[in-house]
Amino acid sequence: MGQRLARRERERGGRLYHQQRAEEAVEKWNHSLTKLRDPRDRFQVSGDLCRALCELGKSREALEHAGHQCGLATEIGEPAMLAEAHLNMALCNVRSCEFSKAVSYCRSAMQHQPEGGAITGYLHLCLGDAFMGLSELQKAWSNYMRAHAMAHNLADRVLEVQVHASMSHIYSALNDHDSAIACCHAAQQLSEDVGKQRVPPEVAGAVTRFRRRLATIIARPYRKIGRYNEAMDYCEDAMKVALLHGDRPVQAECLFSFADIHRKRCDMERAQPRYESAYSIMTEIADRLGQSRVLGGLAKVAATTGQHDKAIELNEKALAIAQKIGNKMEMLRCHARLQVLYDVKGDATLTHRHESVLRQLCDEMDLFCGVCDDVMGSTPEKVEPLQCGHFIHGRCVQHLARSTLGRSGRPRPCPACRRHASQNPLQAPDVMALT
Repeated sequence: MGQRLARRERERGGRLYHQQRAEEAVEKWNHSLTKLRDPRDRFQVSGDLCRALCELGKSREALEHAGHQCGLATEIGEPAMLAEAHLNMALCNVRSCEFSKAVSYCRSAMQHQPEGGAITGYLHLCLGDAFMGLSELQKAWSNYMRAHAMAHNLADRVLEVQVHASMSHIYSALNDHDSAIACCHAAQQLSEDVGKQRVPPEVAGAVTRFRRRLATIIARPYRKIGRYNEAMDYCEDAMKVALLHGDRPVQAECLFSFADIHRKRCDMERAQPRYESAYSIMTEIADRLGQSRVLGGLAKVAATTGQHDKAIELNEKALAIAQKIGNKMEMLRCHARLQVLYDVKGDATLTHRHESVLRQLCDEMDLFCGVCDDVMGSTPEKVEPLQCGHFIHGRCVQHLARSTLGRSGRPRPCPACRRHASQNPLQAPDVMALT
């Protein structure tokens, strides 16, 4: 009788979660977890708790439940359960910016999950997000494309919405804001289509929960191209819902967007406290990448108001965080700001040092266009992904498409892959297999 009641409590938690009442669901699941004795039941509840706690920004608590899942899966001895547990471990590590650990857990999960299995698409999405956290854009894009193909084949609308949103992050990082907006609009359209269809409650709930996060994602390219009113509208709507449901990560992103918009409008008095509030929440939820981005925003405020020494101090702090988590893109932004600041101060030695590091980071991230050798993302411009996952300028596609003697009708190989292959004794396909 007690076990039946505990299972019913778990089901009530599920209904609350699908109704966007995550905090109440967590309370129900925690209570049922203390009563359930069957390892499989405990495994499922731990997974439910892991996902809900991640949404609420409690990644440390979520990680404990994911670890509990790993122990139960090992005890039961089912590879599929171990794969799911490792996926949850990876998701928690992405949330807490432990990107290298997330990559390891994803790869471990793939060893226990047959290709084409139920969670394979989500594994590729998580792996792409982890590589994006490490600024390995080629590997991130390749995994997003695999996840997108699986979402399309399985008609998994939840996965497809999330993949489009993740793809927009790459375009935003490369300053291709039109493509980033197009990806977000595709995700929006898919989520609206799901809302019009009769779908299971868990699907409708997942899409509804993701919609507020999507609003913060689309706000980024909008504010980059100066469409501040639209960016503000998206974030204000998302903030209202996030406050209602206790979604701390979305609250932090909204505050960061508000601060950025006020800074762009030269209203530093409004920007400063919003950056500080965003930093406080990001510290609370262990979002170290977010902390680095916010410190960069505060450094820009200091530089704009003529506080160059304070700006340097804030940039150095942001750089230290970015280096610790291994995010090269954020490191690059910090070095770029420091180069300008030291140039203003007239320190030629440190200016040259940061300039050298900038070029090294661009090379490590394959940011040099393989056709024209200019840096992608230095100015807003369209970029195009190649089949291998590398990017080139949109204006350079026609040059790569031209046939040469002996290659009539066949496209030229990717210049970046060809360069890496010449530096590595392994053949290009073997190199790709190691990613």
